[in-house]
Amino acid sequence: MVECLIVILILSFFSLVIGVARNIPLIIVPQLGIILVVVYLLVRVRVKISKAEKEKLRKKIEELEAKIEGLVK
Repeated sequence: MVECLIVILILSFFSLVIGVARNIPLIIVPQLGIILVVVYLLVRVRVKISKAEKEKLRKKIEELEAKIEGLVK
């Protein structure tokens, strides 16, 4: 999903550059909107990935603590 959003961001940026170079406001305004939405989605996806990784590490730590307690007893 992240890769798709990055591709969309790159294509939108190139379209924006072309629109600015040719001074076509019909292209510039929608491309700015698309870029802002894609950046927002990238941030949200990254936050969700970070939370999932954090939860996965937390579970792994709990499993290791349980194993250590089992060995100590």
